[in-house]
Amino acid sequence: MKKPISYIYSFILILIISSFIISSGLSRLYNSNYEGQSGGKINDLIKNHQNINILAIGDSRCAHHIIPDVLGHSNYNLSHNGMSLIFHTGLIDQLINYEKISIDTILLNLGLNEVHYLNKKNFLDINQLKYFYNENEWITNKINSSNFKERYKYLLPIYKWNGKIISLIANKYFKKTYSKNGYVPTLSNNRDSINVLWRLNKTERNYYKNKDLIINKQCVEYLLHIKNICLKNNVALICFFSPTYNLHKIPVSNKKSIIDFFKQENIILLDYSNGFHDDERFQNIWVWSDVFHLNEKGARILSNKVRKDLNKLKSSSLFK
Repeated sequence: MKKPISYIYSFILILIISSFIISSGLSRLYNSNYEGQSGGKINDLIKNHQNINILAIGDSRCAHHIIPDVLGHSNYNLSHNGMSLIFHTGLIDQLINYEKISIDTILLNLGLNEVHYLNKKNFLDINQLKYFYNENEWITNKINSSNFKERYKYLLPIYKWNGKIISLIANKYFKKTYSKNGYVPTLSNNRDSINVLWRLNKTERNYYKNKDLIINKQCVEYLLHIKNICLKNNVALICFFSPTYNLHKIPVSNKKSIIDFFKQENIILLDYSNGFHDDERFQNIWVWSDVFHLNEKGARILSNKVRKDLNKLKSSSLFK
């Protein structure tokens, strides 16, 4: 009976040692990568841009809408496609509390749908920041709270690379985005109008017409956490809603609860959700790649609009 037990012990020991060796190699690969959204953009910012004036963070509607160079000098777009507010909160927490990087202003993109509706699936987005597990207290606690088994899984160092290995290798050796300050343009093409109309036909245009939008409790938690981090570190926080193509205009009265929250918490909100109706330039179908995303031409229009609004804020008492 002793031999089988010794084999089990040996197997466990080999597994642990192998886990540490492989994890160490993947960490070196991760830290040497500056491409893609599996850590590459984060590395590029942290290691190559120590002083940032405006840091744009959000999902694809920020990634493709905000051109850092249009906003001025020393800006960066650290947006990640498909990620929700819990991810952005953890990322901001890591950058401000744990990294040696100076940030003047955070420009945070929010989606009306995410702000209003409580989507429990979005909670899983925090797992995309598992590289910082055991380093960042907020990220670690959120990951642990997602499942009681999580804290035990991370006893093996290799677990934090689960589902990341292929993307790490692809981004390091095969992917070249040619991004500039984190921004990769969505170039216009002859099919843009077709894509917009096709998506428009499948989208409920009057989705928010008769809805009173109320900010959900998770969004409140994340925004207050970001606000407190920024206040403690003298970082200005500005949030914004992006425009959409030809969807129903949302009356201010329908957004009153959300707007009141931002006012009460002294968080600046730039609301471009009705941009299509308020600015005729967004009514041009050729500045869109689909109903929810502007192409590079549209991104320049919105980025210039944001720049002008930021300049107005800087000259007012609202901006601190």
